Amino acid sequence: MNIIELMQSILESFPKINDLHIDYNENAPDSFGLYPTGDRLVNEDIVGNQERSHTFILYADFQSFNDYDRLMNSGTLLELQQWLERYADNQEVTTTIDGEEYTGTLTKITCANGMLFNIPDENLNSAVRYQLQITADYFIEF
Repeated sequence: MNIIELMQSILESFPKINDLHIDYNENAPDSFGLYPTGDRLVNEDIVGNQERSHTFILYADFQSFNDYDRLMNSGTLLELQQWLERYADNQEVTTTIDGEEYTGTLTKITCANGMLFNIPDENLNSAVRYQLQITADYFIEF
């Protein structure tokens, strides 16, 4: 499983996520979209083992009729963030470079900027979109 597939699997195991897409969001309450935004080499040792970091944006559409709804929405993102940060437990991750597959481990998940991102209707009567930035650090052995 590459890092994108692994993060998709991890997020789908969170109890409050039922509808998760990659690079897509439905404009409906309780719809989630995971958008990979890039992978970077953090460090490489003398034998070629690599520490890598992959960033994602998770967009979540929620109902927001009143302050209670918006408080629950932010609370769900907070709960997800804390859950994800405890979830990285050296799970196996693979990557393919030059046609060859290498195995590694997920070492850390961090989150930032969980906030209201978009209000499609000015009256807040439809679903609004929140975002959570996620970084997954992993180690690949060569």
